[in-house]
Amino acid sequence: MIPVKIYCVCGQKYAFEVQPHDGRMPVPVACPVCKRDGTADANQLLAKILNGKTQPLPPPSVNSLLNSVQSSLAPHLVDALKDAVVQELAAQRRELLVAQQAAAAELTELARRLEAVQTPLLERLRAYEQRVSELEKDLADQSKENRELLKLKIDLLREKIEIERGASRVNFN
Repeated sequence: MIPVKIYCVCGQKYAFEVQPHDGRMPVPVACPVCKRDGTADANQLLAKILNGKTQPLPPPSVNSLLNSVQSSLAPHLVDALKDAVVQELAAQRRELLVAQQAAAAELTELARRLEAVQTPLLERLRAYEQRVSELEKDLADQSKENRELLKLKIDLLREKIEIERGASRVNFN
């Protein structure tokens, strides 16, 4: 039996073992997907194998050897992949730390600028509040003085009224 592997133009691969009859396929073969006739391709492959121009598929023992090599390489490939991922994560972490430091520096600068703007405003506000307090005190003092003056004026006017009343009274005795 000779193992035969055919690649169809549709992209399908199919394989089988055959006992050639006069160096050719004993029966026709077709692609299992597109049903294209693969007998001519199989006959060409058989001719190459029988004329020694190509080797038949390796025996199953070689396939099992390849599988065992793959399974022994798998942990190493996983370790290499892990290392690559860890290195990428470390690089991203470094970039994030740099970005965080830049952001912290910007925030510090913004806080300094805000304080520089806020300090004069707070001083002006304190000065305004102090002036308002002084003006309220002056107003209160003025109100007291005005009340006293008004009382004095009222008293004077009452005295004048009394004087006028007294003068306007005529004594007819």
